Amino acid sequence: MILILGGGLAGLSAAWHLARRLPDVPRLILEKESEPGGLCRSAERGGFVFDFTGHYLHLRDPETTRWVLELLGGELEVVARRAEIHCRGKRLPFPFQAHLHGLDAETVARCLVDFVRARERPLPEDDTMPFGVWARRVFGDGIAEAFLIPYNAKLFCADPDELTAEWVAWAVPRPSLEQVVRGALGLPNHGLGYNPTFRYPRRGGIGRLAAALAEQVGADLRLGAEVEAVDVARREVRLAGGERLPYERIVSTIPLPSLLRRVTGDRAREGQEELAELAGRLRWTAVDEVRIGVRRASLAGGAHWIYFPEPEFPFYRVGFPSNVCPAMAPPGCSSISVEFARPAGAPVPEDTALLEAAREGLARAGILEASERPLLWERAVLDPAYVLFDRHRTPAVGAALARLERHGILSIGRFGAWTYSYMERALIDGRQAAERVAALVTA
Repeated sequence: MILILGGGLAGLSAAWHLARRLPDVPRLILEKESEPGGLCRSAERGGFVFDFTGHYLHLRDPETTRWVLELLGGELEVVARRAEIHCRGKRLPFPFQAHLHGLDAETVARCLVDFVRARERPLPEDDTMPFGVWARRVFGDGIAEAFLIPYNAKLFCADPDELTAEWVAWAVPRPSLEQVVRGALGLPNHGLGYNPTFRYPRRGGIGRLAAALAEQVGADLRLGAEVEAVDVARREVRLAGGERLPYERIVSTIPLPSLLRRVTGDRAREGQEELAELAGRLRWTAVDEVRIGVRRASLAGGAHWIYFPEPEFPFYRVGFPSNVCPAMAPPGCSSISVEFARPAGAPVPEDTALLEAAREGLARAGILEASERPLLWERAVLDPAYVLFDRHRTPAVGAALARLERHGILSIGRFGAWTYSYMERALIDGRQAAERVAALVTA
């Protein structure tokens, strides 16, 4: 029996691919929630559909692209990204470094001069350097201080120099000098970054992808099955309620710190303490999402999402699902997703306090009127939401994954591998895990 812990995209993908590579070996996904998908879920409320924050499908891998298009066929639409940044009272196109026009002349001049000076130095090769140092070396002090450093300090609830650049060096584009100058003069720069376009379902939210995969894996998915312990000595998983399931191999997608704390039977007591110690070195942020529906046909000039680096706004990002897909809201209405970050373990804000903070900030940003009352609102919690890449993360993760593999456990996906990831990567992780397991089983 191959057990798959967690029914998000990585777990569903692993099961789908295992069924094709090892059709005679039984497999079972154990998902603690009442529906599959993990963070790739959607919820319908009063005609509004909300994802668990913005989840947009960027497909570059040919094999994954073919597979997803077979799964969802004509349901997907290609959307050109409309992302913006709220900075010093202005709304600038994303990415910041190539769209400085609209800021005051002093700020633009400093950003340009500092960027030219940064270009005189080679790009850093060490992505384990502090993120703040990396941002200054790649983009110059002006751009780093105006956007990259304050935004990421807010998102990760940490001093950017506590973080490494491992998670971001591949994703943040360093534009050419021509592009920076064009952007400073207000001339268009199109298609920058790894996600200038994305695919999204025409209705039903991003949860349609997980639902289509769940239909494919069928009886291999068991919902409401929470893993309480993994006994690696007896090779069995214990569920909440006491049921025990034997396993030959495990593919785990549950958060790595949670898995490490659930492992028992790892040789001697000292080994158990070592796993708990590794888990204690891993940090993350939680996200409180305030979902709002309003009676208004359009918001924010059609922007899909807006970044808020400035400390006077308590949220770091605001998304507009109905601007991405009109079917996400009833006719004549719009939807808003407001994202607040907090360190793991920090006190949980009261619902009403979060709503008022969201409404006040949205009014100050000119997105809602101060007197405007939502048709509906609710709060969703993502915990964990973002992995922190600090100096402890990479060695701790490497040691933990190696230790688990010795017990026949592959820990994969955004939270299983404790990394910075995206939906296509989760699907690829599942496929690659199935390939590895198949090779081990048939060796």
